[in-house]
Amino acid sequence: MHKLLAFTDIHMTPEGQKIIGLDPFEQFQRALAHGVRHHPDAERIILMGDLADTGTPEEYDRVQEILQDVDLPVTLMAGNHDVRDNLVEKLPQAVCDAAGFLQTSHIYGTVRVLTLDTLFGPPAVSYAHFGAYCDQRFDWLTRQLSEAKAAGQRVALFSHHPPFRVGFKGMDQIRMRDDARMLSVLKDSGVQVHLICGHIHRTISGHWDGFGFSMLKSTCHQMPLAIDTAEMTLGTTEPAAYGVILLTDDGIIVHSEDFDLVQETLNTHLQTPVP
Repeated sequence: MHKLLAFTDIHMTPEGQKIIGLDPFEQFQRALAHGVRHHPDAERIILMGDLADTGTPEEYDRVQEILQDVDLPVTLMAGNHDVRDNLVEKLPQAVCDAAGFLQTSHIYGTVRVLTLDTLFGPPAVSYAHFGAYCDQRFDWLTRQLSEAKAAGQRVALFSHHPPFRVGFKGMDQIRMRDDARMLSVLKDSGVQVHLICGHIHRTISGHWDGFGFSMLKSTCHQMPLAIDTAEMTLGTTEPAAYGVILLTDDGIIVHSEDFDLVQETLNTHLQTPVP
């Protein structure tokens, strides 16, 4: 078995700026420390996009301040709040494919882990919060899926934007716009694929035309369960989380770790006498 840790929607801000009363720096620092402490056997950390809130160099400097002492390999992804050029310039862990997109492939046993770059552009525009996936990126993905099929591997597909609807009227408007083509590519590949997404700031699971998916909470603020609203900027201070991904010969397992609640519950349990 192989274990990965996934953190999404960090939304780092400049020092002193909070989001609905939460400090993204403290939230991510606490989440990462919890993950490293409780899962020392993890083999990789994946940051699934929206590392920054507005994509300024200062925000990425603050992300790097937290990452600099991490010994594990770190894979970085881009989200709609990121500015790809600033991310790549300021974070030395950034790895781009031949076309300049933040896309990577790693093999763990019988599972190929693919991280996609669904950021609109270039050029990046501040109002384009929906995801996009161009011809060059589809070419890369198609090659990776073909290699996975030839090797008899299943695929854990990490994508910041979900390429499917999740039932939120507002958030569904800013999903990956190339959803029909993505579904066609996945179906044509003949590969078992499980999608792991961020962007929505909520724990959601299900299947998309036969492909299973898991969505993870933000390390900062969450999306309330306001399904009927068209609003895209709602936030709540529900407990934050990160993902613990288990890759086995039998399948792909995704756990959501509410790190503040878990620690509180663990401490309470340890202090409770056994009857």
